This record gives sequence, structure tokens and C-alpha cells, in this order.
Amino acid sequence: MKFKFKHTQEVIFIGTGLIILGFNFLYIMDAYPILFPVFNMVGGIIASVPAVWLLYSRYRVSKQIEQQFIVFIRDVSDSIKSGMTLPMALNHCSKRDYLELSKHVRRLASQMEWGIPFKKALSTFANNTHSSLVGRAVATIIATYKIGGKISDTLDAVSKSLVTINKIKKERTTAIYSQIVTSYIIFFVFIGILVILQVFLIPNLAIQGEDILSLNDEGEVPTPEMFSGSFTAFIVIQGFFAGLATGKMAEGSLVAGLKHSLLLIIIGYGIFNFATIIFQ
Repeated sequence: MKFKFKHTQEVIFIGTGLIILGFNFLYIMDAYPILFPVFNMVGGIIASVPAVWLLYSRYRVSKQIEQQFIVFIRDVSDSIKSGMTLPMALNHCSKRDYLELSKHVRRLASQMEWGIPFKKALSTFANNTHSSLVGRAVATIIATYKIGGKISDTLDAVSKSLVTINKIKKERTTAIYSQIVTSYIIFFVFIGILVILQVFLIPNLAIQGEDILSLNDEGEVPTPEMFSGSFTAFIVIQGFFAGLATGKMAEGSLVAGLKHSLLLIIIGYGIFNFATIIFQ
């Protein structure tokens, strides 16, 4: 029920933004052209920012669960080594704070107390976290449990492998930080080139008329207005895919790249349109 409510929020924001954009194209574009980019930005922000924020919030929750799962596995292993049985260890760990993972740990401990088999309870735990990393780790634990391996040794091995994976991810983010900065710089250089073309080069060429610019199919000299829509589309497309690539490089997730895409598109669109208004 909570999942559906979250999607309802997204639909409401997206619908409101699309209504503003539709109103802008139908009534504002011709009547008040100076307000057209402003309404575009407002509608676009309302339609995209809340939806992206909700998606990214779920992504952050998933990452937090994966990080806390490493701590949880280590705590369970230490409790078993101290002489506790597995149900006692789970019950003991359920009283600790694992942030977003805490509710799943408490549910797992309760299921074990109710006599639900460990394999079934652990599978339910992995499914409820909606994390592929937790799912793979749990599958390893269950496989070891089936063949009668020592559970504490398995938990130690899983914990060490998860720590190694987490360390590699952090090292990757640090290593490509300069590349992320470079991608932002390249995008803003791209915006600068479009602004120069739109504000200075194309108007100067258009003034000189047919002696410099060839006629188009309608027999008219190309004007900045003819290129404005294409340049705007270039900005949106470039910003969207550059952001996705940045997020994939930095955090290994396209969802993480949406925040970069949104930031690049909003800033790029704003710079281009307001520079056009100011200098023309």
C-alpha cells in the first residue's frame, strides 16, 4: 500500500507539470514569448524533480540497507561465536539500530521465534529488502546452511566479501571524480558554444542576408528563432545522457544518474534561454 502511494505522488506531480507545460505551449508561447522559458522550467521542475527525488530516495534506502547488512551479518556472527544459538543471535541483534534495515531484522527475528524455518525466513528477509546484493549474500548463506556448514564461518566469509565489494565501489567513485568534473565542464562548454551561436553568430550572419547565408526551402534567410528549438533539444538530450553516464560511472546505477541529468538539463536550459533573452 505504501508503494502504491509513492507512485500516486509521482503521478500527481508529473500530471501537474504536464498541465503547466501544455498551458504554456497553448497560451503563453505566442502571447508572452518572454515568459515561455520560465513556464517551461517551472513545469519541467514540477514534473521531474519530485519523481526523480522519490526514485533516488528509494535508491539511497537500498544502498543504506546494503551497508547496514554488512554490520548486521558481522554482529550475528560475533553473537554466535560468543555461544548464542542462531535464534538467540538474531533476537539479540534485532534490538540494535540498523537504520532502514532494522524493521527487516526485527521481522526476521520474529519469524524465527514463531518457528518459521530459517531458510524460508531468510528468503523472505532478502525479498523484502529489494536488494540484489543482499539477495546474493542470503543465497550463499542458505546454500551453506543446507549442506550443514558452520554458519558463523559462512557469515564471516560473506561479511568480508561484502566489505571488499563496498571498498571497491568507494575506490571507483574516488578514482573517477576527476572524470565527473570533466564531464560537467564539457557540458557547460557545449552550452557556451550554443549560446554564442544563438546570440552572436547566427544573428550577425542573418543581418548580412543572402550574400552570406543561402536561402532555405521557403526562400527565407535563417534566423535565430529557427535554431532555438533545435538547440534546446540538443541541451535536453545531451544533459540527460551525460547525467546517466555520470551516475553510472560514479555509483554504478542509472537511477543515481538521474539527479545529474536533472541538474544538467535545468541549468543548461536556464543558461541558454536567459542568455538569449538578455542579449537579444
